[in-house]
Amino acid sequence: MKNILILAPHPDDESVGLSVFIKRKKAEGCKIVIFFLTNGVISKNEMWFWEKNKYEKFLYKRLNEMKNSLKFFKIKDFFLQNISTRNLRNNILKTFHKIQSIVKNKTIDSIFVPAYEGGHQDHDVANFIASQFKKKLNVFEYSEYHNYGNKVHSNTFIKNTGSEIVLEFNQNEVLYKKHALSVYNSEKKNLNYINVKREVYRPIVKYNYDSVPHKGKLFYKRFNFFSWHPRVDSSNPKEVCKIISKFKNLDEI
Repeated sequence: MKNILILAPHPDDESVGLSVFIKRKKAEGCKIVIFFLTNGVISKNEMWFWEKNKYEKFLYKRLNEMKNSLKFFKIKDFFLQNISTRNLRNNILKTFHKIQSIVKNKTIDSIFVPAYEGGHQDHDVANFIASQFKKKLNVFEYSEYHNYGNKVHSNTFIKNTGSEIVLEFNQNEVLYKKHALSVYNSEKKNLNYINVKREVYRPIVKYNYDSVPHKGKLFYKRFNFFSWHPRVDSSNPKEVCKIISKFKNLDEI
């Protein structure tokens, strides 16, 4: 593991799932590239009509936070796909080809991606896309958050396989993690449940992407009775699975 590509579906996922991992791997001399798969902001069409004229302001703030995060981690090599959050499912092939290009040009040997755990539809789609590279590269998944058993969990997988690598933090690393998360002030209310004492990753599991990540309510569907609210994802997880199923043989391209 020398040249690592981190797939961050949104600017902040690198901090939520891999802050201390990044710190430790850089100390070991590893080269790290981050590919932000979306810009982290909902589309203008999904905003309240009185906020639509603030779209550029919201986008500027999120991308500025992303740049500050990169400075914090001392990472200069990154890519940004400027599409709105919740829209990765409509850009699967485009994203796959972009990852292919990065892997080739940056001689990537290992990919890290969020787990298929229902934390966010973009995370789940990203996990599927990354799984298409496991025949040629080392592909690992990292847990961020999920709602298995109708309880919020973070930085812990729904089910362990025995292959998990757990990073337990010392005091300095706890502070480092908190600092990394604080960079994303716009997401402050969405990150207060994140575990700041550990991170965990493992070789990607073989998932059945035709099925939702787990029984019960997924994390991003917890407030579906407020589906009319822009902050709540009104997407149907089963529809996300149907879209994914159309691209099952990407690894043969």
